[in-house]
Amino acid sequence: MSMLINGTLGFAMNIAVLFCMGNLDDALNSKLPFAFMEIFLQATRSVAGAATMSSLVLVLAISATVGIYASTSRVFWSFACDRGLPFWKALSKVTAISSLSLCHVTADTDVLLQIDSRTAVPRRAVLLTATISCLLGLINIGSSTAFNDVVSLSVSGLYASYLIATGLLLYRRCTSGFALPDTSAPLPALANTAGAELVWGNWHVPGALGIINNGVACVYLVIVLFFSLWPPVTPVNAETMNYSVLVTGAVAIFSAIYYFVWARKVYKGPVVET
Repeated sequence: MSMLINGTLGFAMNIAVLFCMGNLDDALNSKLPFAFMEIFLQATRSVAGAATMSSLVLVLAISATVGIYASTSRVFWSFACDRGLPFWKALSKVTAISSLSLCHVTADTDVLLQIDSRTAVPRRAVLLTATISCLLGLINIGSSTAFNDVVSLSVSGLYASYLIATGLLLYRRCTSGFALPDTSAPLPALANTAGAELVWGNWHVPGALGIINNGVACVYLVIVLFFSLWPPVTPVNAETMNYSVLVTGAVAIFSAIYYFVWARKVYKGPVVET
C-alpha cells in the first residue's frame, strides 16, 4: 500500500510538473539554485507562491534526511557491533554513561555493550556519521566534480549491494549443496547467523519462478551497475569525467585489504543478541 500510494502520487506530481513546466530552456538555464524552483515560478507567476512550494519540497527533503541519517548511524553501529569496522570496540559502545548491559554472543567470546537506559542512542556512531557527512560536504567547496564523484559512490554501492545479495540467493537456490528448510515448519529462533540454513520470510517467490526472478534481477543489476560508472555527457574531459569507478574500486580494494590483513581475525559474521 505504501508503494502504491506513493507511486501514484509521485506519478501524478510528475505529470502536473511536466504540464506546467513552461519553457524548458528557461528552467535549465535559470539563475535559481534548482530547476524546480524556476518551474514553480513559471507556473505560479508569483515569487511568494514559488517560495511556498519550494519550502514544501525543502521540508520534505530535511525530513527524509533525518530518517536517512538515523538509519545510517544505526547501520554503522550495527556493523561495528559485528566487528566489521576498524576501532569496533570504541564504536560499538552506545554511551559512556551506562546502567544496563547487553551480552552479544559470538562463537568464541562475549561482547559487553554499554547502553544508557534513558536514551539508548549510539552517540559515538551518530557523531562519527555526522562528522564524515560534513567532511564530505566540504569537498564541494574545492571541486564540484570530486564531490559528485564521491556522491555517485552511493549509486554504484547500492546496486552492488543488491547484486551481491541477489547473486548469493540465486546461488543458494540453484546449488544442491544448500538445504532449504521446510516452509511449513516453525522458524528457528536464530535464522540470520553465520552457517544457518536459508529460511524464507513471510513472502517469497518459490521454485522455478523464484530462480527466474533472481536471475532477471541479477541481469538488470549488472547492466545498471555497468552504466552507472559511465560519464554522463560527451565529450568527456576532466570536468565531465565520472570518477565513481575509481572511488568504487578504491573502496573495494581498501575493504579487501582491511579484511585479509586484520578483519578476518575478529569478524565472524552477524553477532546474535541474547
